[in-house]
Amino acid sequence: MLGLAMESEEGPGCFLDVKAFPHFSELLSASEGYARHSGCRFRKGSFSNLPEGDTVLEDRDAAKARAAPAVKEFMEKVEGQTDQALCCELNEAFNILWSESMRSAMVARCQQLDLWPPNPPPEGIDNADCDCSKDTSSIVAMAQRLYNQAQKRDASYTRLLSTASFLADFAYEAGLPTPQFFLTRDPVTEKFETMADEYERTLISPPNNRKRTWWLPWNMTLGLGI
Repeated sequence: MLGLAMESEEGPGCFLDVKAFPHFSELLSASEGYARHSGCRFRKGSFSNLPEGDTVLEDRDAAKARAAPAVKEFMEKVEGQTDQALCCELNEAFNILWSESMRSAMVARCQQLDLWPPNPPPEGIDNADCDCSKDTSSIVAMAQRLYNQAQKRDASYTRLLSTASFLADFAYEAGLPTPQFFLTRDPVTEKFETMADEYERTLISPPNNRKRTWWLPWNMTLGLGI
């Protein structure tokens, strides 16, 4: 997953967004110190063979010890899949990560095509226009809206992604299957990729030169898929 963390409005050094997943708030609050050491990753094995008794614990083990009771309680609930509220919030965590993976794929393609941001910018799109799904007729317009969205991201959103990643790890360690939608791509991304391929072809072979470019040496390389 993501393993990200930044400061937030809830206080310096907060790694997990407790308010975003209220039914997991007890687990997330107890796991804040553990998340700090793990980079917002969760591993069930981290809580095996913890020191007991009056042993003086190092910071990492002390953080695990503080989280252990909540981890045990919530692991049993998630493994049993009897709490629908928890199941819904885990599904939401996966949805956040799925949406982010779609966005990241489109951003990477924009950067590859030198559209990050488009220069010159398309007309009629102001800085507050961030929804690339509302107009999928132009890859340049979609790239500009993706760029606008990126400029508005802040620490609180990064923390939300970190928390979703932490909970997705938790679900995996509890043995829950990955939601089917996580293995698919949304229609907007599919349309974007098609337009990106078309745009890339125009860069390699402009329409007014296509009948005369068969001899260019890099065509052989492209044809071989290298």
